[in-house]
Amino acid sequence: MPDQRTDRQRWAWDHVGPPLYYCDECKLAVGVDPIEGQAPIITRACGQDCGHGIIAPRKSILAGEGGLSMTNKARMLLWKIEAALTGRCV
Repeated sequence: MPDQRTDRQRWAWDHVGPPLYYCDECKLAVGVDPIEGQAPIITRACGQDCGHGIIAPRKSILAGEGGLSMTNKARMLLWKIEAALTGRCV
């Protein structure tokens, strides 16, 4: 099953970023609802239980004892703003 995103979804992916979770095969958003002590409930936008992997892209910056440089502090602030605007902060 190839990439099933619409042109609008591709544009959003390129300019805003991918969904919080998406299918490795069809690239459509996947809903993951955690349940304490059990396996999460997974809802796929394609409507199928395709069984392909779920991708959860994350960003990180590692800092040593000296902390972050000014460049990385600015980058982290930008990432926090992007996460708040897109609702992809967890």
